[in-house]
Parts: sequence; C-alpha cells; structure tokens
Amino acid sequence: MRKQFVIAIIFLLSCFSVVVCGQTYKDVTTSHSGELASLLGEEANGIDSLIVRGPINGEDFYTMWQASFYGNLSVINLENANVENGVVPKDAFWHQSEQLEPDGQYIDCIRLRRIIFPEGVVEIGNGAFSYCIYLEEINIPSTLRHLNSYAFSDCIRLKTDPLVFPEGMEEIANMAFLNCRSLTGEVVLPSTMKTIGDGSFFSCKITKVNLPEGLREIGDAAFYACRLKEIHIPNSCLDLTGSSHVQLNLGLEKIHLPEGITTIPSLFACYCRDLKEVNIPASVKVIKNSAFEYCKPLRFLCFPEGLERIEGDAFYYVSSLEEVVFPSTLKSLGDNAFAYCRNLKRVYCAATIPPTCEDNPINPGDTPFGSYNDNELQASRDIPLYVPIGYAELYRNIRGWDFFRNIIETDEFPETTSIHSKTIEPETCRDMYYDLNGRKIDVPVKGRIFDLQGRPVQGSPKHGVYIQNGKKVMR
Repeated sequence: MRKQFVIAIIFLLSCFSVVVCGQTYKDVTTSHSGELASLLGEEANGIDSLIVRGPINGEDFYTMWQASFYGNLSVINLENANVENGVVPKDAFWHQSEQLEPDGQYIDCIRLRRIIFPEGVVEIGNGAFSYCIYLEEINIPSTLRHLNSYAFSDCIRLKTDPLVFPEGMEEIANMAFLNCRSLTGEVVLPSTMKTIGDGSFFSCKITKVNLPEGLREIGDAAFYACRLKEIHIPNSCLDLTGSSHVQLNLGLEKIHLPEGITTIPSLFACYCRDLKEVNIPASVKVIKNSAFEYCKPLRFLCFPEGLERIEGDAFYYVSSLEEVVFPSTLKSLGDNAFAYCRNLKRVYCAATIPPTCEDNPINPGDTPFGSYNDNELQASRDIPLYVPIGYAELYRNIRGWDFFRNIIETDEFPETTSIHSKTIEPETCRDMYYDLNGRKIDVPVKGRIFDLQGRPVQGSPKHGVYIQNGKKVMR
C-alpha cells in the first residue's frame, strides 16, 4: 500500500500544473521518450505554457504540436529536456495534411509564441517551424550544427535580435528564414560558415550581417528585400549562384565584391536605390542583365581591363550617372544597358574594335544608351564619346555607337579601375581641353589652333576653339 502511495506522489510531481490568471502552466518530467501525451492526458488542450524535463522524441514533439494546434499551448520550455539524437524532427510544428485546407487557399496556424531549446540540439529539421506565424523569439543552442531548409520559413513575427549562430555551423540551408519579415536587427555568423543557401533570409528586414572569410557560397536571392546598409563579400566567396542576391535592399549604400569573381549575377543589386559605392574586381568578365538596375546614386563607373560583356539593362535608370569609362577589352553591350541615365555627361571607350551593341527585342531601334529619338529622360546624344585616335569614323558607322553625335578622338583615357563610386571622382579629367582633332591640350593658347603634328598654325584667328567637358569653348 505504501509503495503504491509513493508511486502516486512521484506521478503527481512529474505532472505539476498550476492556474494563474486563467492561464495553465504545466511542468512535466518524463522518464522515457514518447510518454508526454500520457502525462498531459486530458489537460493537453487546456494548457498555455509547458515545461518539459527529461527525454523526448518525435512522438513528444507531435504531442506538443497538437496541444498548440487544437489547444492553447503558446510557450514551451525545453531547457532541461533531452532531445533524442539532438534532432528537432522534420515538420515538428508543421503538419501540412492537417493545417493546409484542401483547396490550398488557407493555412490553420498553431499558437506557438516562444520556445526554448536545450543545449545538445545539433539539428533543426526541414520545415520544423514553418508557418509558426505567432513565434516571436528563439534561442540558438551553442551545439547546433545543422539548420535545414524551411526550418523557420514564414515565421512572420520572429524578431530575435541579434540572431547569433554558433561556431561549428557551416551552412544555413535554403529558405531557412524565408519571409521572417520581423527580423529587423543583426545576424551574426560564425567563422566556420561556408554556405548561405537560396533565399535563406529572403524578405527579412535584417540591417546587418557579417560574412566571414572562409564563406564559399551565397545562394539565389539569399538577402533579397532585406534592409542591409552595407555588405562585404569576402574573397573566399566566389560562388554567387542564381540571381537577385541583394536585390531590393532599399537602404544598401555600399557593396564589396570579392577579388577573383568572374561574373556579377543577374539582378544582383537591382533596385538598391541608395547604393553609392561598389567595386568591380579586375577579375570580372561579365556583368549580367539588370545587375545594378535602378541603383540611382552611382555617379562614376570606371570598368577594369578584362571586362568583356555588359548585358542588357545592367545599369538601366542609374539616373545620377555622369561618367562611364569602358576598357579596351569590352566586346559587347546589351540592349538598354545604360538607358535612362539622363545625367550622363561623358563616355570613354578605349576599345579599338567597337563593342557590339545588342538589339533590343522589344524596341529593335534602341541602343545601349537609349533611343535615337531625343528624350529628356535619357542621356543627350550630344555628350562627348571619347575613342582611341584614328577610330572615330569607325564608331560613327557602328549601330549603337552612332547614338553619339559628338565623337572625339583621344589618347588620354581615365585610368580604368575596379572602384567606382560617388566618392571616386576623376577630377583630373574634369577640366581637360582638347583641340578640334581630339588631342589633349595642357594649356589653351588664345588665338592659336594646331596642325596635325600639334604645332601652332601661323595666322590663327583671334580666338582658339577648344573642347572642354564636351562643349566648344573659345580661348
């Protein structure tokens, strides 16, 4: 009889619950995995908060999901629990067959608002917390090594700040924090991080992230529509798969790209409307379509030697752009690559073979710089295009380059560099004088013009005629 009494007391202690202000808290200690449902019994759907101590497994996670989906469970403390194999199971708190309406138009969401993970958790499974739209805060155990696809996708109220990942983690998998739009602070990555998967932080509003040296890959749309102010991609990261990596980061002002990268992807920083500074490494061969479309504040673009192709719309509507310097290695320009750059004042192209200007499939008559019809929203056709000496006539007869009505020959090109930013302004080019043959004149002489050998001609008119900043001037 006494033995039965002791057993009854132990059972009661393992299932302690209390009601406070109409909310029920339950503190449960398990002796083995899979018994949580029997310990909660009929109270399961009535509790608001739950503390679980002892071993738990996938069956116990399902019990907790049921208590949150069919009942009122919103807070779970697993700090003293022992999760089987250290793995929070796949779809632990997301069961599509029961939560998704048959027509696929509506999702019934669980009430989970807070969960505390124990140390010892090494993996959070695929979709473990998908569509936990009320989940506000999580802790990342120092033991975590694997965060799988969709682990916290569509947790639209999640706001843990800073979100710190432990040393030893190497990957944040695809869509792990997809649409966690209340994440507005800092993400701290460990030195061991190697891969940031496709859409990992898609539409999160994070403002800061460190990308450690040793990172190898950033996936498609990984930081799409975030709120980053600056992003520094280390030289170890040469794999930018897909496109749209930092697209629509409306507050992004500065980008550092890694030395060694050969291609800047499509839509890479499209619609980063505050972007003021970006480097183009000397290793870059191709800038793909719409890579910097609508990056309005960029003012000076000096492309490095080695660049071969700039694709369509790459710098479309960069409305502050004033100067472009193309290298001698450039082979092709895509349609509308620099269309609607209405403040463009001068263009340099050092190529002796004019780069091919690709046709616009929608408006075949357009050029990389806009339409042949004068338009106040695009660059003026009268701005100077500077080309190598002896090649002006060739450029005048090439479709696309014949957009320019003022082509000047020169052997003085601004030094091509991998940096182009509003802070890099080639002042040395700003007040140069050129004679009517396109030669640079160090000091204009009143009443003098020069022959083909650069010698002053006797009997010159009263005023010398020069070109300065693309305009005729009298000196």
